[in-house]
Amino acid sequence: MVKLRFLGGAREVGRESIYLENGETGLLLDYGAIVSEEKPQFPEHVRPSQIAGVVLSHAHLDHSGALPYLYTSTGPEVYATEATIDLAELLLKDFLKISGDHLPYEAVDVQKMREKSTFVEYGETLSRPGFELSFANAGHIPGSMITHIKLNSKSVLFTGDFNTIPTRLVNEARLDLPESDAIIMEGTYAEKDHQPREEMETKLVESAKNITESGGTVLIPAFSVGRSHEIIMVLREKGYTGEIYLDGMARGAADILLNHPTFLRDGKRFEDALGSVEWVEKWRVRKAAVKRPCVIVSPAGMLRGGAAAFYLEKVAFSKKNAIFVVSYQAEHTPGRRLLDTKTLLSEGTSKKVDAEIEVFDFSSHPGRSQLIDFIKAAPGEPRVFMVHGEAKSISNFAREMSEKLGKKIIAPANGEEVEV
Repeated sequence: MVKLRFLGGAREVGRESIYLENGETGLLLDYGAIVSEEKPQFPEHVRPSQIAGVVLSHAHLDHSGALPYLYTSTGPEVYATEATIDLAELLLKDFLKISGDHLPYEAVDVQKMREKSTFVEYGETLSRPGFELSFANAGHIPGSMITHIKLNSKSVLFTGDFNTIPTRLVNEARLDLPESDAIIMEGTYAEKDHQPREEMETKLVESAKNITESGGTVLIPAFSVGRSHEIIMVLREKGYTGEIYLDGMARGAADILLNHPTFLRDGKRFEDALGSVEWVEKWRVRKAAVKRPCVIVSPAGMLRGGAAAFYLEKVAFSKKNAIFVVSYQAEHTPGRRLLDTKTLLSEGTSKKVDAEIEVFDFSSHPGRSQLIDFIKAAPGEPRVFMVHGEAKSISNFAREMSEKLGKKIIAPANGEEVEV
């Protein structure tokens, strides 16, 4: 028997963490945080002494943001790709700068986490006393992985965040996966299918050309890891020849990805695209860029701080400019507020945004149809646990698909414990 306890990320997006144990061995799958404008939120605590190892599916803070807390003492071994650890270290150190007073760990604990990391490769199987782990490409961001876990006679497949459609940045997830007793999978877009990527790419480039050729500035707030770089590749490879500026932590992430080309779909194309844009290093360049007909790609993807917050103030109040939203916007974020109300908070006051706002669904998550196909294709008769989705959406999906597919699909709650 294996027990699963959902510590965070169940019926919500953020702070993902699941604890597996069979009475002898305990494993932790991710240990993330919800990065809020006020106080970050963390999963239910689990003592490091109970954990034989941690699987880190990928670098994003909603999967890694609480992990250094386990290393205020010795801490368990971490299993992740080298790209994931490098990117997580970048994000965690920035998290400390922004929210340090609210975090239960320090920079030294991030370093301890790195020192306890074992780098794994796609296709590798790793054995430890009491368990065995196998890894495959998840297709979400560079370095992301799907993990198959064997605990004695039981096995669990953990997708983390994944994507079954290739992007210009990374190849799609591997779906020739082994049979398992349980699957823990994301359901971010359980009620929505994505637009065809080719259509979005064409529309993005056409819109960027229209704005900049009319003398306007385009701000594209995008995630530091993955989305910023994918958007630049789309613009360049689809024929946008104007000026592009890359700012914020996306620059550091780009350096890391250049050092890990094997986790990219095409390292040479990535290098060419990123080499064709101006990397913003100084404030004078930042201030000049907002006065030019150009495209600015900058974190934070949900407009919670970062250089994008500066650019937003400069771009938002002119009708000749545009803001292209290309990333998921969680509830209670400035990005969601911008979409829902066409306003932003400026100097404590809600102000109407005059710039054009366009949404491009460049998701690195599976849409509803891909989630259904994934469940249908799963070998054997596993119980399916859906996490990483908004409560109503993921609960409705689990109930509907259980009836239609004849599968045992469950949307567990945080704190819930189940047996496999």
